[in-house]
Amino acid sequence: MHEMSIAQSILDIVKEEMAKHQVEKLAAINIAVGALSAVVPSSLTFCYNVLVDKTEFAETRLNVRVVPLTYSCYACGHDFTSEEMTFECPACGEADPMLTAGRDLTIENIEVAETEKE
Repeated sequence: MHEMSIAQSILDIVKEEMAKHQVEKLAAINIAVGALSAVVPSSLTFCYNVLVDKTEFAETRLNVRVVPLTYSCYACGHDFTSEEMTFECPACGEADPMLTAGRDLTIENIEVAETEKE
Protein backbone atom coordinates (compact mmCIF):
# COMPACT_ATOMS: atom_id res chain seq x y z
CA MET A 1 0.00 0.00 0.00
CA HIS A 2 1.99 2.97 -1.28
CA GLU A 3 -0.69 5.36 0.01
CA MET A 4 0.96 5.21 3.46
CA SER A 5 4.22 6.65 2.13
CA ILE A 6 2.28 9.25 0.14
CA ALA A 7 0.33 10.28 3.26
CA GLN A 8 3.61 10.57 5.17
CA SER A 9 5.11 12.71 2.39
CA ILE A 10 2.07 15.00 2.43
CA LEU A 11 2.48 15.45 6.19
CA ASP A 12 6.21 16.13 5.84
CA ILE A 13 5.59 18.82 3.21
CA VAL A 14 2.80 20.39 5.26
CA LYS A 15 4.97 20.47 8.39
CA GLU A 16 7.72 22.26 6.44
CA GLU A 17 5.26 24.84 5.15
CA MET A 18 3.81 25.35 8.63
CA ALA A 19 7.27 26.02 10.04
CA LYS A 20 8.16 28.33 7.15
CA HIS A 21 5.03 30.42 7.66
CA GLN A 22 4.89 30.11 11.46
CA VAL A 23 1.52 28.34 11.46
CA GLU A 24 0.54 26.58 14.66
CA LYS A 25 -2.61 24.69 13.74
CA LEU A 26 -4.40 23.57 10.58
CA ALA A 27 -8.05 23.06 9.80
CA ALA A 28 -7.58 21.14 6.54
CA ILE A 29 -5.19 19.90 3.90
CA ASN A 30 -6.69 20.03 0.41
CA ILE A 31 -5.24 17.77 -2.25
CA ALA A 32 -6.08 16.91 -5.84
CA VAL A 33 -5.64 13.30 -6.97
CA GLY A 34 -5.68 12.53 -10.67
CA ALA A 35 -7.88 9.67 -11.79
CA LEU A 36 -4.82 8.11 -13.47
CA SER A 37 -2.40 8.76 -10.57
CA ALA A 38 -2.61 5.19 -9.20
CA VAL A 39 -3.68 6.58 -5.82
CA VAL A 40 -6.88 5.30 -4.24
CA PRO A 41 -8.46 8.28 -2.43
CA SER A 42 -10.15 6.16 0.26
CA SER A 43 -6.88 4.33 0.99
CA LEU A 44 -4.99 7.61 1.15
CA THR A 45 -7.54 9.04 3.58
CA PHE A 46 -7.37 5.89 5.72
CA CYS A 47 -3.56 6.02 5.84
CA TYR A 48 -3.60 9.73 6.66
CA ASN A 49 -6.02 9.11 9.54
CA VAL A 50 -3.79 6.32 10.92
CA LEU A 51 -0.73 8.59 10.78
CA VAL A 52 -2.37 11.59 12.47
CA ASP A 53 -4.23 9.68 15.19
CA LYS A 54 -3.27 11.13 18.59
CA THR A 55 -1.02 13.82 17.05
CA GLU A 56 -1.36 17.58 16.64
CA PHE A 57 -2.97 16.85 13.24
CA ALA A 58 -5.72 14.60 14.62
CA GLU A 59 -8.41 17.22 14.00
CA THR A 60 -7.04 18.32 10.61
CA ARG A 61 -9.21 17.17 7.72
CA LEU A 62 -7.71 15.71 4.56
CA ASN A 63 -9.95 16.80 1.69
CA VAL A 64 -9.38 14.84 -1.51
CA ARG A 65 -10.62 16.13 -4.86
CA VAL A 66 -10.46 13.64 -7.74
CA VAL A 67 -9.28 15.23 -10.98
CA PRO A 68 -10.87 13.58 -14.04
CA LEU A 69 -8.93 12.64 -17.13
CA THR A 70 -8.82 15.75 -19.29
CA TYR A 71 -7.79 15.79 -22.92
CA SER A 72 -7.07 18.29 -25.67
CA CYS A 73 -7.39 17.37 -29.33
CA TYR A 74 -4.36 18.15 -31.46
CA ALA A 75 -6.48 18.48 -34.60
CA CYS A 76 -9.42 20.69 -33.56
CA GLY A 77 -8.35 22.03 -30.15
CA HIS A 78 -11.42 20.64 -28.38
CA ASP A 79 -10.88 20.13 -24.61
CA PHE A 80 -12.88 17.38 -22.92
CA THR A 81 -12.99 15.09 -19.91
CA SER A 82 -13.58 11.35 -19.78
CA GLU A 83 -14.19 8.78 -17.07
CA GLU A 84 -11.76 6.41 -18.79
CA MET A 85 -8.80 6.41 -21.14
CA THR A 86 -9.92 7.57 -24.56
CA PHE A 87 -8.13 7.50 -27.86
CA GLU A 88 -10.51 9.56 -29.99
CA CYS A 89 -11.75 13.14 -29.89
CA PRO A 90 -15.54 13.20 -29.42
CA ALA A 91 -15.80 16.43 -31.44
CA CYS A 92 -13.91 15.53 -34.61
CA GLY A 93 -13.01 11.84 -34.27
CA GLU A 94 -9.27 12.45 -34.56
CA ALA A 95 -7.11 9.77 -32.91
CA ASP A 96 -4.81 10.20 -29.92
CA PRO A 97 -5.85 13.39 -28.11
CA MET A 98 -3.30 14.70 -25.60
CA LEU A 99 -3.91 13.88 -21.92
CA THR A 100 -3.59 17.23 -20.11
CA ALA A 101 -4.78 16.43 -16.56
CA GLY A 102 -5.51 13.46 -14.37
CA ARG A 103 -2.06 12.01 -13.67
CA ASP A 104 -0.84 14.14 -10.78
CA LEU A 105 -1.23 14.32 -7.03
CA THR A 106 -1.00 17.89 -5.77
CA ILE A 107 -1.31 19.63 -2.43
CA GLU A 108 -3.58 22.45 -3.52
CA ASN A 109 -3.55 24.38 -0.25
CA ILE A 110 -3.68 24.15 3.50
CA GLU A 111 -6.29 25.86 5.63
CA VAL A 112 -5.02 27.51 8.79
CA ALA A 113 -7.15 27.00 11.91
CA GLU A 114 -8.13 29.86 14.14
CA THR A 115 -6.08 29.78 17.32
CA GLU A 116 -7.44 30.88 20.66
CA LYS A 117 -5.94 34.11 21.92
CA GLU A 118 -4.84 34.16 25.51
